[in-house]
Amino acid sequence: MGETRVQWREWGEAAFREAREQDKLILLSISATWCHWCHVMDRGIPGDPIHTGTYSNPEIAEIINTYFVPIRVDTDRRPDINARYNMGGWPTTVFLTPDGEILTGATYIPPMQMRQVLLQVLQYYRTGREEIRRRAQEIARRRQEASRPVARPGAQLAWTIPLHLVGLIARAYDPVCGGFGEAPKFPHPEACLLLLVEYVRSGRRDERLAEMVRRTLHGMADGGMYDHVEGGWFRYSTTRDWSLPHFEKMLEDHARLIPLYLYAAEILADEGLRAAAVKAMEYVRRTLYDPERGVFWGSQDADEEYYALSQRERAQRIPPAVDHTVYVNWNGMMAIALMIASDLLGEPDGRAMALRALDAVWEQAFDEGAGALYHYVDRQGERADQKGVPPLLGDQVHYGRAALAAFQRTGDRRFLERALRLRTYMESVLADPEGGGFFDRPEDPQAVGALRIRQKPLEENAAAAEFYLTLHDLTGDRTAREIAERTLLAFEQEYVKYDFTAAPYGLAVYRAITEPVRIHVVGPMEDPETQRLLTAAWRGDPFTRVVVPMDPRRDASAIQAQGFPMDGRPVAYVCVGTHCLPPARTPEEIAERLQALNE
Repeated sequence: MGETRVQWREWGEAAFREAREQDKLILLSISATWCHWCHVMDRGIPGDPIHTGTYSNPEIAEIINTYFVPIRVDTDRRPDINARYNMGGWPTTVFLTPDGEILTGATYIPPMQMRQVLLQVLQYYRTGREEIRRRAQEIARRRQEASRPVARPGAQLAWTIPLHLVGLIARAYDPVCGGFGEAPKFPHPEACLLLLVEYVRSGRRDERLAEMVRRTLHGMADGGMYDHVEGGWFRYSTTRDWSLPHFEKMLEDHARLIPLYLYAAEILADEGLRAAAVKAMEYVRRTLYDPERGVFWGSQDADEEYYALSQRERAQRIPPAVDHTVYVNWNGMMAIALMIASDLLGEPDGRAMALRALDAVWEQAFDEGAGALYHYVDRQGERADQKGVPPLLGDQVHYGRAALAAFQRTGDRRFLERALRLRTYMESVLADPEGGGFFDRPEDPQAVGALRIRQKPLEENAAAAEFYLTLHDLTGDRTAREIAERTLLAFEQEYVKYDFTAAPYGLAVYRAITEPVRIHVVGPMEDPETQRLLTAAWRGDPFTRVVVPMDPRRDASAIQAQGFPMDGRPVAYVCVGTHCLPPARTPEEIAERLQALNE
């Protein structure tokens, strides 16, 4: 007979029914393929007498199998579960009642402590039922209240919101090492982007904003947070000075950091930031890209010893494992990052890779019956609906934003049509028509545990608002703008609870209250001249403009409504509000018109 192992169940009704019928607590482990301490908790560290592996300890496994119903969840594959049960990091170890309410929990628990924790939890469950019942009811009540922020009657979006957030970011800023807060330090790219946007909007007068961004980005790129051999950023730093990272690399982080670094390089005239972004893009293309399927993989595992090696020494070692799962939301984010990179670097390869990824993800993850994208596709090409994960808000929003970005750069209506299909799903299945905004997952009468209560995540609702604002700018649909505004108003008081990490919300509010530069490109979309104008329209600042492709054969009424003449030659009109500058027929003339707006 082999050693006793923990008999993990999948999250679902069967595991919860077993817990109810046998009156057992649930031990929920939220793990990740890239998580070093998750692996330590599973298997231990060779040669380390303290970290010998909690779940591989036969005595501990025997206690868990006998007295608990153990459930294992991957945080990347089940972000909806992680959002409700995470105890402050990974691994998360949380003890639940048979109905799924949190009893207690922690993150990493070494084997010497785990036996004691298990016995204490069991004793508490046996003797404190009435207290547990009261606590569970109170937790459920608070969760219900927190899950549904609503738009207040008469509330309005105002400059005070993003400016307040700029102040919170400045208060959290570390003037010595850059970044925000103390150790551990995470990148917080949206906080830097909000500082940059305010720096540009205010006429580049406040050098303090530029310095905060410059010091933070160089802190992450010049120190231990960056892989100076293979390129790319590690997930976070355990130290204030960015010197000692956690060594996993995430597709999501690169999708956020690459465009930030390139934009900062443009605004701050900093070649070092541009070089870091370019090398990071090379890493993503080399390590996290599937050239056969045209999609991006999720992450690369942590391996402290590997990342301490030189280029020559690494070539002789097997690199850390890559999670070959294709996450729809992260692929959408990376597609946007590559399109922005293509805009700012003036090279077409990134855009071509982004468009291919959007087509591949749509083919592999879109479900006609649901009318939506499922969250992930695994390495065998199996879609997530076979794993019990419903279509989630983040996937529709991030892919939808990427589809609109692709439409603006190509004029290809298939991308706009995909965005409109996802809009239908969002409004019919995920929207809160009473309070404004969107829930993270569909209503599900069969949901178990905390999934019974739907949540409104701030960051994904901010992205949803930007999606709807862009739809309005492209199509003139007033309803889309109203949905965006109500989505943002639902968090008009709620955002302060998030402190400076509400920066994505601040960016979305900026977007809602600022008139964007609109560049209408009129001409046959297959005409190379039209395509050159579309490309030129994105040069310089991709965060403050909207490009509206208009084909005379398809959009004649819209072109006439704008008052643009149709003489057959491709032309671009640079407009702010109802004011449009003289027509531009070359990329150089577009640049001149944009420059004129800044003078």
